[in-house]
Amino acid sequence: MARWCVGWPAAARGGRDELTWQAELTAHAAGEFSMAAAQANAVMEDQAQVMASPGATLVGVYDGHGGPDASRFLRSRLFPLIHEFAAERGGAVDADVIRKAFLAADEEYLQLLRWSLPNMSRAAASGSCCLLGAISGDTLYVANAGDSRAVLGRRAAAGQTVAERLSTEHNVASEEVRRELAALHPDDGEVVVHARGAWRVKGIIQVARAIGDVYLKTPEFKRDPAVQRLCSAAAAVELARPVVTAEPSIHARKLKAGVDLFVVFASDGLWEHLSDEAAVQLVSKSSTRRGVAARLVQAALGEAARKREVRRGDLRRIERGVRRHFHDDITAVVVFLDLDDDGGRRARRRGRVVDSSSSSCSNTPLDVYSLYNSTA
Repeated sequence: MARWCVGWPAAARGGRDELTWQAELTAHAAGEFSMAAAQANAVMEDQAQVMASPGATLVGVYDGHGGPDASRFLRSRLFPLIHEFAAERGGAVDADVIRKAFLAADEEYLQLLRWSLPNMSRAAASGSCCLLGAISGDTLYVANAGDSRAVLGRRAAAGQTVAERLSTEHNVASEEVRRELAALHPDDGEVVVHARGAWRVKGIIQVARAIGDVYLKTPEFKRDPAVQRLCSAAAAVELARPVVTAEPSIHARKLKAGVDLFVVFASDGLWEHLSDEAAVQLVSKSSTRRGVAARLVQAALGEAARKREVRRGDLRRIERGVRRHFHDDITAVVVFLDLDDDGGRRARRRGRVVDSSSSSCSNTPLDVYSLYNSTA
């Protein structure tokens, strides 16, 4: 079975923002999908990918922090791990396969660092939220570790399209998540502290579940001088046990033809500026599917500019790195669900056919700025 991964820029237009990218519309076995991203960090920390195959459609959104290393690792390894564990079960993707892939990816990243230190000390300071969607037959699985989000656009009884959140988030801004973490660490009164204007695990990161962040899982890495330079707070961390886990929250949903219309998968950079309902309404009211993910990203950028009282055109001229003061990296994938009345999937829509002998993987760019500036 052939597999290839591609990413491509949107057509350049006058006044285009060189920190944004889109893939307007691509077919998958259960419908079509649209992808888009906007870079804010000096180096892009968000990554996303969609693998379309006859057996399943996989969607991954990886929101990195502390550098791009962990999210780029997930981009290269999570889907292969899912295929590996699915093959052990006759090719079927289910909740057990997904859970094993999350935990195996986290362990692989840890082992990679152990083998590579001190050459990869920067990567030891990196972690990534991990959001995965898997459409297998008439079932949609959504798995999450971190604070990215998946939201379903669903047709309600009255005919209007409403939003339904499908993912569970693990940001310690939530009192429920803070209580859960405190209950797991009753002997640690500083497992969550308020620092730099937000609740943070050990005063450092805001998510309680993630891939990577190895210095919050095992004490061996905090002793590395390079790790301490890159994350000075790591030196003060006392660990009786891991305070961050890669264990995902997983939800399964039987898809209903004509009811479950599309899913928006996005990093928290989008959800900081758009509500679930606003995102679903923008997609449902769009006159065309083509470029709809980019319209979501542009709506979030417009809201970020409004909050900071700058014009959208002025925001476009702010360089990467500095842009992080206005918004985070933003990544959005909109997956349309074109289901047969009997709950089955259509491989053919509007003349597009998904090749039954191959699977293809579409990726956002490793770095949007570098895509348009080859000398960067």
